[in-house]
Amino acid sequence: MSLITCMPGWHGERSERGLKATRVTPLSDYQLLNGCLEEINALDEGELWLLCDAQTRLAERVATAERLRGGVRFGG
Repeated sequence: MSLITCMPGWHGERSERGLKATRVTPLSDYQLLNGCLEEINALDEGELWLLCDAQTRLAERVATAERLRGGVRFGG
């Protein structure tokens, strides 16, 4: 495997099966339960960049929801 340039927050590698990016920082359980991925696979750098960007934005939005949820109390 060889390293590739990836967007900030991601570590990219090239292999015989294509490109793989993994997050540099861990996700919370809440982010994982709400669709955020720790690893992305793509066929080319353009696809990988777009997927990393989408996942980064999703993780940011889900983290905001998680913070808002912390202030909400359910039940009586």
